Amino acid sequence: MNDFNAFIDDLPLWSAPFGLRLLDCLKFKKHANVLDIGCGEGFPIIEIAARFGKTGNFFGLDPLRKPLKRIELKKRLYQLSTVQAVQADAQFLPFKTHQFDLIVSNNGVNNVTDIQQTLKECRRIIKPSGQMVITVNTEQTMKEFYALFQTILGEMTPQAEEKIAEQIRKKRRSKKQWCALLNETGFDVKHVLKDQFTMSFLDGTALMDHYLIRQFFLPGWESLVEPEMRSAVFQQVITRLNQTAYEKGKVCLTIPYIVLDCQAA
Repeated sequence: MNDFNAFIDDLPLWSAPFGLRLLDCLKFKKHANVLDIGCGEGFPIIEIAARFGKTGNFFGLDPLRKPLKRIELKKRLYQLSTVQAVQADAQFLPFKTHQFDLIVSNNGVNNVTDIQQTLKECRRIIKPSGQMVITVNTEQTMKEFYALFQTILGEMTPQAEEKIAEQIRKKRRSKKQWCALLNETGFDVKHVLKDQFTMSFLDGTALMDHYLIRQFFLPGWESLVEPEMRSAVFQQVITRLNQTAYEKGKVCLTIPYIVLDCQAA
């Protein structure tokens, strides 16, 4: 039981809302070959393997070795011998043509270098009429922060709006853009589910110090600001967020996302 407790709280809250909706879309079948692209430390592929039972084969793919080691530990603890951890680049998938019945990606495909190439590879390895379900956060992610950031940065540097818009375009696409990409690469989009959740913080200081923000968002935000200006810009961000918290009791960030349920054409 002590070993089990070492993993039971291992799911990041960021991944959970997306992943729960993804799980609701899955079509169950026996003897399924399933691939999770960008699986990290095992969500949702570990949960999928557990829900599908022991008749299939379940592959978690990630470019980093360290999180895959966690999957190896979990599969032994949870007695999921059908799970395999694979270290590889999603743009060059090391699998046979038409190998998979189901491909999933929980905020993974949207973070690769070449999305179109990755989707082409997905189409190659999925069986005809196979299902692919992916989740992505949209261009309106954290709109409250970006509106403030744009205002502050615009007061200190030219072309602030253009820089922020370009970064968002590179990292997040709209529903229309995703559907077009999927159609171009050989997938029919059967359903698109739209949802959102909110992350709330005591104040701006807590928000900017949150591990998720520091690890995954702050480096991108800092890249938009000249090094000599970063301290002043982000101190202004914190100050104004703290003022919002004083007035409203907290600071909130909205995270809209979509779940794309697709079929190989």
